[in-house]
Amino acid sequence: MALRKEITTRITDLLKENPQGLSITEIVRSGGINRNTAGRYLDNLLISGQVEMRHFGMAKIYSISQRLPHSSVLSISSEFVMQLDSGLRAVFLNQPFLDLMGVSESEIVGKNIEYTAMALFFEDVFPELLTWLREGLAGTEFKGELHLIKQDMTFFCRIAPTVFTSGQKGVSVLFEDITKRKQGEERLRVSEARLRSIINVAPIGIGVIAKRIMLEVNDQFCKITGYEAGELVGQSTRILYPTDEQFTLIGNQMWTQINKTGTAYVETKWKNKDGRFVDVILCSTPLNNGNLSEGLTITALDISDRKKTENALRENEEKFRTLFNNANDMITLHGFDAAGMPGTYIEVNDVTCRRLKYSREELLGKSPKDIVAPESLNMIAQNVRPLRATGHATFEMIHLTKDQQRIPVEISAHLFDFKGKPHVLATVRDITDRKLADEKIRESERQYRLLADNSIDIISRQTPECILTYVSPAVTPVLGYTEEEVLGRAMLELIHPEDLEQVKRELIAIPLQGSNTKTSVFRFRHRDGRYLLFETTTKIIRDEKTGRILEFLNVSRDISGRASCSGQ
Repeated sequence: MALRKEITTRITDLLKENPQGLSITEIVRSGGINRNTAGRYLDNLLISGQVEMRHFGMAKIYSISQRLPHSSVLSISSEFVMQLDSGLRAVFLNQPFLDLMGVSESEIVGKNIEYTAMALFFEDVFPELLTWLREGLAGTEFKGELHLIKQDMTFFCRIAPTVFTSGQKGVSVLFEDITKRKQGEERLRVSEARLRSIINVAPIGIGVIAKRIMLEVNDQFCKITGYEAGELVGQSTRILYPTDEQFTLIGNQMWTQINKTGTAYVETKWKNKDGRFVDVILCSTPLNNGNLSEGLTITALDISDRKKTENALRENEEKFRTLFNNANDMITLHGFDAAGMPGTYIEVNDVTCRRLKYSREELLGKSPKDIVAPESLNMIAQNVRPLRATGHATFEMIHLTKDQQRIPVEISAHLFDFKGKPHVLATVRDITDRKLADEKIRESERQYRLLADNSIDIISRQTPECILTYVSPAVTPVLGYTEEEVLGRAMLELIHPEDLEQVKRELIAIPLQGSNTKTSVFRFRHRDGRYLLFETTTKIIRDEKTGRILEFLNVSRDISGRASCSGQ
C-alpha cells in the first residue's frame, strides 16, 4: 500500500506533539482519521521504522521512533547517492550529489531524471545509465564504471534494487568518484612505459646486480664494456676491473655509501673486452632498502663525454634556477626534524625572500613554524600526517613578514625522497587579493540584504516553477502575510484569477522577446482577501555557462493608491 503523504504527516505530527505517545483511539480522535485507516498507516510506519510501539496494559501506545532514518545516513555519505522510484523519478539525492550537479533538491526530487539536470551532467553515458537503472528496477544488481568525457570524470557505479518504506519498488544508486584513481593508474602505466623506454634508449649503461653478479644489462652497458649481453649476464663484475684490488676497493666504497645514504656514487676504471680502459662514473641504489641482498640498480656513464654532460647539466641547472627564482609564487624546500615536524629550509626562491622581507641566508636558518602567525601554528602539525600519508596537502595559513606584516597564503605541499630522506617542496601563493575580493563579496551581500530588508517594495525570488524561495519583510505591512506563510508557496497562488493567464504568458514571453526583464501590472491577494494592484518588474537569473534559467527576481510595488487617484 502506498502511503498518502498528508495522512502520514498528520499521524507523525500528532506523535511529535505528544512525545509520551498516543493510543490508536487518541490518534483517531485527534487526527480525524478512520480507525482502520489509522491502523494500516501505523503498521506501515512501524515497518519503515518511523514509529515505535509499546504496550501499556491492554493498550498499544505509539510514539515517534528515535532511530536515525536511512536518509540521514545517506546524506552524510561522501559518495554520491541517489534513489529513484519505479518511474525513474528522483526520491532522494544526498547533498554531495546535488553539489556535484549544481542543483537544488527542488529542481530534481520528484521529477523523472530524463528531464532534469542529471541528463545533461551524464550526457555522454546517459542512455547506458538508463539501461542499467531499468535493469535494477527489474531486480538486477549492477556494478560498473562510467567515464564522462565532457566532465572528464570517471565514476564507479553501483545500482541495487530497493523497496521503500511505502512498499514501492525502486533503485538505490551510488556513484564513487574514481577519477583521481584512474588518472593515477594511467599515470603509472605511462610512467612505467616511459621508464622502460628510457632504459632501452638511455645513453648510459644500466644494469641490475646481486652479490656483484650481473643479472640484467641494457645496450649501452654492452657498448661501454664491449661485451654482448649474453657474455655479461650471470658473470661477476670482476671481469670489468683491471685488478682484484680495484674490484675490492670499489665494492667497499659503494656499500659504505649505500649503508650511509641509500645510494652510492664512485668514479673508477673498467677494462673493455678489447683491453681498452674506460673511465666511468658508477651510481647505485638498492632495489629494496629493507633488503640489500635483493640487489642493486647501477648506472655507468662513460666519462669521455663527461665535459659535455657537465655542461648540459650546468645549463639545465641554470635554467631551473632562472625558472625557480622568477616564479610568480613563493617556492620553498625543507626536510623534517627529529620529531617529524618540518625542519629548516634547504632552499627558497627569490620571491620568497622579497615577499617575506628576509635575506636568503636568514630564511635558510628558519623553519615554517618560524614565519607563521601564532594562530596558524596548529595548521602545520595538522597537515603533517595527511602529507606523509598521501604525499600531498593543500591548506591555508597566515605568514608573517620580517616586520610582522600578515600575509594570507595558500600552500600546496608535495612530499618526495631526497637522498633517502623525505623532503617537502611547497608552492606558497599570496591570496591577499582573493581574500579582499571575498570580503567585498560578503560586504556586497550584506548591503544587498540590508536594502532588501528595508525596502518599501516587496522583493522576492522564485524558482523556474514559481516557488518562492525568498521574500522581503515588506510582504507583511503591504500584503499582511508573514514571510513564513509565503515561503515555499507558488507565487501564482497569490495572483487574482483573472490576471493569472496574463502573468503566465508574460513569464514565457520574457526570454522569447530577447530580454531578461519584464514589467507587468496585476493584482495580488491581501491576507484579508481583498486584491491590491501591483506593478511588478521580473528579471530572469541565468546560469552564465549554460544559459539555463536558475530563478526569477521580482520587485513588486503597490500602486493601488495611484490607480485610485487616476480613477478620480
